[in-house]
Amino acid sequence: MNEQIFIVLATEERGGLFDFGATLPLVAVQFLLLMFVLNFILYSPLLTLINQRNEYIVSNLSKASEMLAEANKLTLEYEAELAQTKKQAQQELVKSQTAQKASFNHELTLSQNL
Repeated sequence: MNEQIFIVLATEERGGLFDFGATLPLVAVQFLLLMFVLNFILYSPLLTLINQRNEYIVSNLSKASEMLAEANKLTLEYEAELAQTKKQAQQELVKSQTAQKASFNHELTLSQNL
């Protein structure tokens, strides 16, 4: 009977869920090696590219805000200049109308005197 138990134990297959042989350290080493390889080959260039993109976006946004501020400044200057030009045109129109009225009245009085 004891011989049968030893034969059964000897023929039982190794492995299973809790068989920690040499595979566990090998899998851990493979995982760490893969992690370092991916970090140097894939993630570092990707992070560099993302940082460059962020710097590009920030610089473009700052340039755009500077251009917007300059555009607002120019708009205010042009609006002030336009208002002044309108005022001058209105004054010249009034002067022209008064001169035309005076000329018309003068011509009218001359034609009535004849």
